[in-house]
Amino acid sequence: MGLSGKNVVFVGGLGFIGYEACKQIMTKNVASFFVFDVLKNAENIKALQAINPKSKVYYTKFDITNKAAIKQALDDVIAKVQYIDVLVYSAGILTDPNVELTMNINLIGLINTTLEAIPLMDKNKNGRGGLIVNIASVLGLEPAPPTAVYCASKFGVMGFSRSISDPYYYNHTGVAVATFCPGSTETPLKNNIATKYTFEYSKEIGQKLNNTKTQKPEACGAHLATVCETGENGGIYISNQGTLSKVTPTVCWQPTFN
Repeated sequence: MGLSGKNVVFVGGLGFIGYEACKQIMTKNVASFFVFDVLKNAENIKALQAINPKSKVYYTKFDITNKAAIKQALDDVIAKVQYIDVLVYSAGILTDPNVELTMNINLIGLINTTLEAIPLMDKNKNGRGGLIVNIASVLGLEPAPPTAVYCASKFGVMGFSRSISDPYYYNHTGVAVATFCPGSTETPLKNNIATKYTFEYSKEIGQKLNNTKTQKPEACGAHLATVCETGENGGIYISNQGTLSKVTPTVCWQPTFN
């Protein structure tokens, strides 16, 4: 749909992949750009604004585990610019020993943000439709035994995003939902990885996964920015080893109606 003149909200915009995507998006002549992040990095925000002084950049310190804060932050966007055209959920952690935090940030926060955003973007209410891009992972498509909890959270993102992108919802609201799945990328998620596995002894099988070929966050961020501009409702996009591809999941079951 193109990003020129659009209002973009980016959750988790100061992380490695997220920040690289933000830099790319700021070259697209967006009208306004809202960065929600628990981190506060004034230099990065200033650098984003410098990319295009005509596009207004806003920063909001954001606790994704607080449902009331999610609603307030999105309501504040509407109060400032009236519409949300694109929303990206890029917040994520890898720490299997902390099950609750992993699920709260990777999945529950994403669900709450999406469910709060859709009514605000709904073309049949006060919105004008738009696109939501939820960040999953290639480990939301295939099992990952060393990081079973992280994998479960990303499978949850896939299931939720595919369900909420059903044509019935899209035709009603005009809000498309796409899913972006990074492959192995050079980010701090892999720092001290041996302490982040499901079990202490998972590192024996985790080492093999940790040694997979990686891509630069700049490449992955550029792919994410492309999906923000061209993503289709229900689309599933993989960024892996510098290549962006759209995939169709295997259908294992379909309902039989009476």
